[in-house]
Amino acid sequence: MTRSSNDPFEGGIGGTGIVGVLTGFGSLRINGVTVDVTRTTRYSTSFGATAVEALKPGMSLTIYAQRRGDGLVAKDVFVDHLLIGTLRGHPGDLRVNGISLQAPDTAQTLIGTRVAVSGVWSTTGVIASRIDPTALDKDLIAGTLTRLDDGHNGIGGLRLDAQGVRLATGQYAAVLGSSDADGFRVQSIANGRFARARDLRNLSVEGYLEPIDTQPGFRIAGLGHSFARDLSLAAIGARRAVYFGRYDGLFGASKGYVLPEDSAARRAILNRGISDGFEGPVIEV
Repeated sequence: MTRSSNDPFEGGIGGTGIVGVLTGFGSLRINGVTVDVTRTTRYSTSFGATAVEALKPGMSLTIYAQRRGDGLVAKDVFVDHLLIGTLRGHPGDLRVNGISLQAPDTAQTLIGTRVAVSGVWSTTGVIASRIDPTALDKDLIAGTLTRLDDGHNGIGGLRLDAQGVRLATGQYAAVLGSSDADGFRVQSIANGRFARARDLRNLSVEGYLEPIDTQPGFRIAGLGHSFARDLSLAAIGARRAVYFGRYDGLFGASKGYVLPEDSAARRAILNRGISDGFEGPVIEV
């Protein structure tokens, strides 16, 4: 097996999981790597099958890929909308399903419209990378399930009313239902990100850290995959980063590549690729 000289994954065969934001095409460009697609690549959303033509830059994707020579080939591509619902609020205080949304000023023209939101979670809500009007009539919220102070389960501080539906605290879940002033009424739930991945050995994730009580003291907001306990993550701080490393049930990230907050600058850096010449800070974790 040959390996590209600028391959950020550190050895080992087996499946590769990539969770991030699509930055470009010429295959799929995501997290600073290029993932090829074939006729057998499967595309889906929380609402069923879709096609490669539906993918747009800025969409949140979860990709399960396998090695082929010195490259990666996608087996499954899942479009990870973080929120689907009505955009409410006013400039400076936008929300979907009660979740705070940081978005470009152009999003203000969509207030009162049903939208599908892509992006990444932070400690304060969702930072949007793409917002599209949608005709989908079910509300959706996708992120890490947590126990709220009142004893109920929630995502991003939003209470989930999930009578008869099993919720696994600490895991990633995509939840369909309806949102109202009291929270989110669950109709169905899909747990985990890599349901068809039988041999996941490598992982790459883009996002922000959030503090937790157990070692190593942080996890990636909205991820649902815990870091290995012996990592040192404090140097990343509150900055956006993309992580690469081994996965064995815990994410043994070896490097964090710190990214600019400006979306255009971030896209330009990632489309040039993760390599020894990466322009941002590279932090051993």
